[in-house]
Amino acid sequence: MAENILILYPTSFNTTLADQNKLLTTLREEQFLGETIDFAGKQHYRPGEKFMMLITFLGCSPMIASGEMEKDGEQYCHIAIEGPLERPQFLAGDNIKIPRCPKCGHPYDKWKTVVDEWLEKPNSEIICPDCGETTSATKLRWRKSAGFGQFFIKMWGIFESEAVPSPNLLSLLKECSGFDWQHCYIRNN
Repeated sequence: MAENILILYPTSFNTTLADQNKLLTTLREEQFLGETIDFAGKQHYRPGEKFMMLITFLGCSPMIASGEMEKDGEQYCHIAIEGPLERPQFLAGDNIKIPRCPKCGHPYDKWKTVVDEWLEKPNSEIICPDCGETTSATKLRWRKSAGFGQFFIKMWGIFESEAVPSPNLLSLLKECSGFDWQHCYIRNN
């Protein structure tokens, strides 16, 4: 069964959340998060009453499974809060796109090597062979197909480019955490 996940994470990969309880409380109060459920031995959440107002669905008829969870739960819409993690992580799925230089668009076909080096030394930089731009793996244009960080909000059951976080949700997250957030999509078959 395919796994489709919309992931929110801070724009700076090494940002850690000072007060996770404040974030959870706010997301519950704003009804983004619903009741707590157990999924694969971990604490997840059902979408709250205002989930559909805080996530903007693109297209005329989004399909979100929110009834009873199936045995594997992968297409069922549920939310996990992961982090803060000890070390920054790289998240990607089968839908990964070849990243490009943020300045000239040079494709990094050997992106796995770039990521492996970054995982060893998160502050490492790379030099574009075409334009000479010095950048980090985190600053390459991954086209919403990968993310870097120590804290993630994962929403299962949302297909790639089917939905985006609303400006209200991004504002709420910034107000709670003190930093900007971005998103990516992970699909695993």
